[in-house]
Amino acid sequence: MNQTHSDYVPVYRFAVRIGENNGKVCFSRISGIEKTLDFEEIYEGGYNAAPHLVAVPHKSHAALVLEKGAAPGNSWVNKIKPGMKLGTWLEVALLDTKGKETGQTFTIQDGLVTKWEISHLDAMGREILIEKLEIMHEGIQYSNGVGQ
Repeated sequence: MNQTHSDYVPVYRFAVRIGENNGKVCFSRISGIEKTLDFEEIYEGGYNAAPHLVAVPHKSHAALVLEKGAAPGNSWVNKIKPGMKLGTWLEVALLDTKGKETGQTFTIQDGLVTKWEISHLDAMGREILIEKLEIMHEGIQYSNGVGQ
């Protein structure tokens, strides 16, 4: 079966749902959707070929970083402060090229806002002001929509 470029999910199409009523919020960039397993190397006497790799009970998670162009007025991001617990109310849904949901979603588990920042201010520049929100969490639940 030959697949073309249009058969794959584009990285520039996604929707972010916030809260219990699944209100949608626009972001221009999201990073930090990843899972990492820490491990420890154990050397055993008499076995010199290579160390044994043993999973460490604690998993590390990268911070989820949401970025968007700052809008004038009362932005919802202004209401979110570092230290605010988000629980599991943020979900990222992937969209196809027509804007239809693919069924693939990422939901944060027990999120905590750790940082809010804006891009640097430069009177000589031509860039737009970017708001950045950093969220630490206990994991990201991935759902591919198959069998659900």
